Amino acid sequence: MERTTEVRKGVSLAKGPVGIIGLVLLAGGILGLLFGSTDFTTSAPDGDVTGGTWLGIEGNGWTWVGIGGAGLLLLISAPLHWSAKTMAMLVGIVMAAACVIAIVDGNDVFGVAAANTWTKLVFGAAAAALLIVAMLPRVGRRRDRVVEDDRAMRTTGDGRFERDGRRVDEPVGTTERRV
Repeated sequence: MERTTEVRKGVSLAKGPVGIIGLVLLAGGILGLLFGSTDFTTSAPDGDVTGGTWLGIEGNGWTWVGIGGAGLLLLISAPLHWSAKTMAMLVGIVMAAACVIAIVDGNDVFGVAAANTWTKLVFGAAAAALLIVAMLPRVGRRRDRVVEDDRAMRTTGDGRFERDGRRVDEPVGTTERRV
């Protein structure tokens, strides 16, 4: 008796949240550029930069481009489970690093991206959400077992199978043809 197994991958819990977070970050970056500041001056690595505020979030052009770029990367990676999880992990780590650097540095990230308390909160919340989403698994993975009976089966000259003197299209319970 031969047993075969058919694997079903299951549903990804990461793709939807990555797409939603990506859409929110992309929209925030674009709207921040439109209604906040488009000043791209820097004072790297240890100077201070400031920017305009939009919805309480301070940002200069580099801040908004970074947020929008992160959202675009997440949106592009959202259709596949493995890419959504990978990009969520990478963008989450970068956002966490930006949050920590902004907290330590004061009012900016290395003199490039302006940040106030609300900006740091957005960086931290996005990082936490993305790092949690990066850990989400697939659910509903199944392995269906199909058991083939013990009766003798042989192939005929025309490429079909014969069992107990009757022709059949393919063996019962297998996913590929035996020769």
